[in-house]
Formats: sequence, structure tokens, C-alpha cells
Amino acid sequence: MLSACSSCKKEKGNPAISGYDDIRESYKMLPSEQQTVIDAVYRWNAAHDTLSLDSLENFYSDPVLFFKKRIPRKSVIDTKKYKIRHAIAYKERIIGRIGIYASDTGDYKCEFLKLVTINNRPNVYHSYLVFKRQVDSTWRIIVESDKEADMQPELVPLFQKFEESESLSSGDFNGDGTKEDLIVIKPEKDTSGKYHSTETKISFTNLNLPEIVLPNCVGVNVLNENDVDGDGSDDFSIVIKKPDGNVGDVILYSFKRGRWIELAKFKAPSDEVFASRQNLIEFAGSGNIKIRTLEKTPDSRDTLVIKMISTW
Repeated sequence: MLSACSSCKKEKGNPAISGYDDIRESYKMLPSEQQTVIDAVYRWNAAHDTLSLDSLENFYSDPVLFFKKRIPRKSVIDTKKYKIRHAIAYKERIIGRIGIYASDTGDYKCEFLKLVTINNRPNVYHSYLVFKRQVDSTWRIIVESDKEADMQPELVPLFQKFEESESLSSGDFNGDGTKEDLIVIKPEKDTSGKYHSTETKISFTNLNLPEIVLPNCVGVNVLNENDVDGDGSDDFSIVIKKPDGNVGDVILYSFKRGRWIELAKFKAPSDEVFASRQNLIEFAGSGNIKIRTLEKTPDSRDTLVIKMISTW
């Protein structure tokens, strides 16, 4: 828990907070409550550089306003675990002093420069955390973000339940009886929050399956649709996230005769673009599928249309 400074003394062996006793001296003039919160920031930072990532759970309230999105604490931890464990090398370090500011409600905002080095590529962020005292007198994080992210325009996606996939789908996509994993490689952002490119790639652990390149796309939601066209191999659908934040374009892929075929490409209704897809794509027998798509009426209104498509 985040209620005592003494725990930091026990962590001298952790290189992320080595020499912290010297740093603590510079905060001795602050009220003890603020010293406790600053101790929590250093221990939170150190937890990112250890194998005990589960300990991060002790630092957060539930839910958390995480980079402008209110999400469950578990989702925050899972996001950090994936990012750290999939990096060849990962390190976070606080640069300089931590500024601490009290609010009228008794919360504390801590601002600091954070040097994040991923795979030997360093970036500096103007980070901040907001701590709130809990009923058990511990301090937990209720807000985490950085000024770089806050400066980006708020992108309001069409579908609030859309979640980008990292590598969440597997299946027998070529019908050989062995499952392969699907890997999403989306573009990274620079220190200003801009994407290095607007191209997303989908690769597979079976190297005999060719890579799919998606232009004007910065992330996808993937779903194994099983054998939707009845050809003996699994098919999968993706929902594309565009650089402007909009989602809703759906592509259904099937592997046929050594290459990927787009069985269907359409715009989905706003309430049917999340992981389960709500039977957006259905097998209709004899090589046919049914899709539920949006089309424009002559007066430019969206209307739901059910279409039958032959996959032969």
C-alpha cells in the first residue's frame, strides 16, 4: 500500500530507485502527507522496471482516467504488462524533481519529466498523476496522462465499445489442421503523439501465410469468424481504425489459393462493431454469407441493409 515511506528503504537494490535516500532529502521541507505521495510516485515508477508488474495494481484506484479514457484498473495493468513484456528492453526514469500540487478536494497532482526507453529508443514525456486518499487512508492514482497526449484533439470514435487488438486472434486460417496466431503491427507514435505512418500490418506465426498491409489504418479490431464460407478454413474480420479516429469499415478475409481474398468489405452499424460483432456476418449455406451493413438513402440518411454475398 502507499501509506509509508519506509518501504522505499527496502528497495535500495532496485536500480530504478537507487540513491532514492538522497532524493528524499530534497523533499524534507514538504508536509509528511506530500512526502508520502511523492514516495508513491517513485515506487510506482520503479514497478515498471521489475518483473513484479502485478504490484502496479496496488497503486491505482478503480476505475482510472487513463490518457483521457476512463477504464477499469485491470485494463490499465493489462495494457502496461503487454507493452513492457513485449519490448526487448524497457525502462522508465523520472528526470529532475517532482512538482506536487494540492487541490481543493484534497487530491494531489504530481508532475514530472519521465524518460521512457523502449528497445533503446528514448522519449521524454511531461507526465502527471493524480492521487486520491482512499477510505483505508492509502493514496491511489485516479488519473494518469501526459501533456503530449492531452494536447492531441479528443477523438470521439463512432463506436464506444471498439477496442484495438494487439494479437488476440488465432485459428486454422489455411485449413492445414494447425492453428496459427495473428499478429497486429500498428504504427508507433512520436513524442508529439503523431503516427510515424498510417499503415497497419497483419502478420502470422505461420510464415507461409502472406502479410496483409492496410493503408490509412492505425489499428484494428480482429475477430475469428470461424469457417464462415464453408471452405474448411477459418476466416477472420477486422474493423479498421482510421487516423482521424473513426471506425466502422469492416473487411472479411479468407485464405484461398495461396492468397488472401476480401470476401466482403462494408460499413457496419454503430451498435455492432465490437468483439462479438453480434452476428454481423453469418453463414447462409452453399458458399453464401449474409452481412448487415449501412448504406446511404437518396437523402443521405443511414439505413440498415441485409445483403447476401456469394463467396465462390
